[in-house]
Amino acid sequence: MLLWFVSALLLTYNFPDIELADLEIDAAGTVWLLPVSDPAVIRLNSNGEQDRFETGIAGLSSGISVSSTGRWALSFPSPGIVCKFDQAGILLEELTVSSPGDVLFSGFTIWIIDNIHGNIVSADGGVIARNCAGRDSRLCGGRTGQGIVSGSSGVFLIEAGEIPERIAEHGSACYTHDGILLLVDGTLFTLDEDTLFTDLPHLHISASPDGKTVILWGNATARVLE
Repeated sequence: MLLWFVSALLLTYNFPDIELADLEIDAAGTVWLLPVSDPAVIRLNSNGEQDRFETGIAGLSSGISVSSTGRWALSFPSPGIVCKFDQAGILLEELTVSSPGDVLFSGFTIWIIDNIHGNIVSADGGVIARNCAGRDSRLCGGRTGQGIVSGSSGVFLIEAGEIPERIAEHGSACYTHDGILLLVDGTLFTLDEDTLFTDLPHLHISASPDGKTVILWGNATARVLE
């Protein structure tokens, strides 16, 4: 895996200089940005174009997820809702959820971090995994029914109905086509502890569903890996 400094794909992404609450990459390679202090979603298309969606909802969102069909979801800790939108940004559904954190499309349902209890719950309120998340935790999807939750509370592999498996004390992680990458204290390495890079200024790592596009973000301008 090499830093993607000269690829044409990198040159088409024009990352704005803003602090991000979340970053997602969809199956088409489109990058979705969720600003910390701006009630909007910014979409960076691979052809260099940029779209902006006003949420039209009071309060700032704490997490975004994009489904395989192009629908997307936002969580709002206050007033305590998760909203689903279509590809055009039209609101489709509004779910009442107590203090939701990050969100993740998993098959036909949505997984949600319960900020109060530290659990991962489904849209219908069922518990997916217990005691594995905090307010800064992020969700990353794998195969349906599987995922990763990572943050200062730990990095865990999660599967519906199974006990979460801790793989790091803290940090960020994602699935790639080669396995699982972890970013901990500025060091990027694989789950089998093969070190790839050190002294990185980023806090988070996100990947596309096929695992071929990986982006480091947080505390510095986003970097694309290949």
